[in-house]
Formats: sequence, C-alpha cells, structure tokens
Amino acid sequence: MILLSNKVNDIQDSTFNTHVYFKTQIQEWKNILLRGYDKKFYNKYYRSFLFYEKKTIQEVKRLQIISEGYPELRDTVEIFSTEYKKLSVLYREGLSIYNTTKYEPQIAADNHVRGIDREPVKLLDRIVKISKNLYKIKERNVKESLHKLKITVTFIYIVTIFLLIAFFWFAIKKGVSQPFNDEMQRKNQLAMTDALTGIANRHAYNKRISYEIERYQHDKKIFIFLLFDIDEFKSVNDSFGHEAGDKVIRETATIINNNIRKKDFMARYGGEEFVLLLPDTDINTAEKIANKLRKIVECHKFYFNDEQVNITVSVGLAEIKINDTKKELFERVDTALYGAKNAGRNKCVVAVN
Repeated sequence: MILLSNKVNDIQDSTFNTHVYFKTQIQEWKNILLRGYDKKFYNKYYRSFLFYEKKTIQEVKRLQIISEGYPELRDTVEIFSTEYKKLSVLYREGLSIYNTTKYEPQIAADNHVRGIDREPVKLLDRIVKISKNLYKIKERNVKESLHKLKITVTFIYIVTIFLLIAFFWFAIKKGVSQPFNDEMQRKNQLAMTDALTGIANRHAYNKRISYEIERYQHDKKIFIFLLFDIDEFKSVNDSFGHEAGDKVIRETATIINNNIRKKDFMARYGGEEFVLLLPDTDINTAEKIANKLRKIVECHKFYFNDEQVNITVSVGLAEIKINDTKKELFERVDTALYGAKNAGRNKCVVAVN
C-alpha cells in the first residue's frame, strides 16, 4: 500500500512538472516572437526556451519510467513523447526561419509553428487527468485504511492531546517555553535572511511585496519599487575571483541598507540584484533617494589585493499603479533598469507608467 501510494505521488508530481515545463516553453517561444527584436531579450528568452525544453524532455523520460504498470497512462505518455519530438523539430525550423528572414521574421516563424502545440497540449491534459484519477484511487484506499484504524487512531489522538497538555503545563511551570519560542523565532529569521549579505532574501521579499500591494489596494498607501544591479559585475569575478565578487555584493548591500529609513525594505533578489521598497514615498522623492544611494556606492572605495576598483550601480524605479500585480510591477521596473544599463550604466531611470 505504501509503495503504491509513493509511486502515485511520483506520477502526480512528474505530471505536474511536465505540464509546467512544457507550458512555460511555449510561453518562452511566444516571448521570443514578441520581444526578440531586441538582441538581449532574444538571447534571454532563447536560453529560457532551451532550458525548459531540456527540463520537459527529462521529466517525460522520468514519467515514462514511473508510469510502467499503468497502461493507459504509459501509452499516452509515449504518444506525447513522439509528438513532442516532432514539435521540437518544427520549433527549431521556426527559429531558423526567424533568424534568416529579413521581412517580418516574427510572422514567418509564427506561421511555420502555428497550431503545432495543440495535439501535445491535448495529450498532456489527458495525462494530467489520468494522474488525477490515479491519485483519487490512492486517496480512496487511504480513507478505507484509516476507517479500519479509526478506534486506534482516536485513542492515540486522545492520549497525545493529554500528553501535550501535560508537556506544555510542565514547560510553562519550569520556564522552558521562552527558549523554545526564541529558537523558533531564530529559525524563522534565518529562513528570511540572505546568508551572504545578512539582509532579507527572496522569500522575505515575496512576502513583503505582497503585503505592500495589498496595503495599497486597501488603503491607497503608495510605495515605490527600486531595482539595483551592480554594473559590470562579471568583470569583477573574472579579474579578481568570486571571493572579490562576494565582497562587492556584501559591501554594496551594507552601503545601501545603512542609508535607508527603518520602514524601508531591502532584499537581495538574486546574484548582484537588490530590491528596495519605499513606503509612503512619491516618485520624485524616490528618484532623489535612488541617485543619492547610487552616488554613495560610486564614491565608496572597494579594494581587492590592495588595488582600488570603482564599483557603480544602475537603478530602475517604478511607482505602484492601480491593479498592478507583483509580476507587472517587476516587469516595469526591470525594463527601467535595462534603460539605465543601455544609457551607459551608473544611472537611475524611472519606469514609464
């Protein structure tokens, strides 16, 4: 029973992953056509397209192995695999057309691949449906087993509750509850902190940005989103090594974090990128703050092997808008950051609303 349950869980997980990777690959293809006129965007989405293609192939192979013993699922997976290979070939041809066609390459490439994903999508939807049915069967078996053990479980539950009550009474009596709470708080803090810089991490950012958006939608409390990126960071790693790169990230985070208000929120978004949320701040004031922080970083003296190196940052800014989602807000500020980079770096650019 346990082995069957675990296998069904694996099937469910693998099916979900295949679904996500495949749909994301299709979306990245659309992004190539929509934004590929910019070489940077083309390279970005092309790499992402190849990445999700690879992940889809890997997950389908895994699904083929673990679906043995379930004929309907196995056969459908095999058909999907065959159709997916054909689709991959057509996508490659579409990319070739896109890169060699001078007049309206997006339209030419789109015409070549239009509709080719319909059959694989249908097959994938069927795989998802079959895996859900398998999962329902597993759940029914589990419920039947639990029903047979109801009396025993109820007894264990009552005894456990009694022991927990006794434990907490004893803990409060002996004064050990506070250290326990402190330890839980410490672990929670670690989960929200970036190990390299000591500031908030991506997980903490996701929680805070959701809170700020909800606060704005409810109370109309405006805030400004800033995205910092260290300029020419790769050259630091290439010239001085990754330890120097880590030092630059650490010092840059400290510089910015030490020059903002207590109610402002800063987090490391990833790599050499940082986000900064400025609550109750208008865009003009935020631009002044961004330029102030940018100049402080520019004037800071960074040393590697007794050699001074100039480090600068580029900044994109965006003001929250009505009905903005987290994704839309980030895309606007990310576009502004690209504008700062394209303008020569060490610039602050405000997103166009």
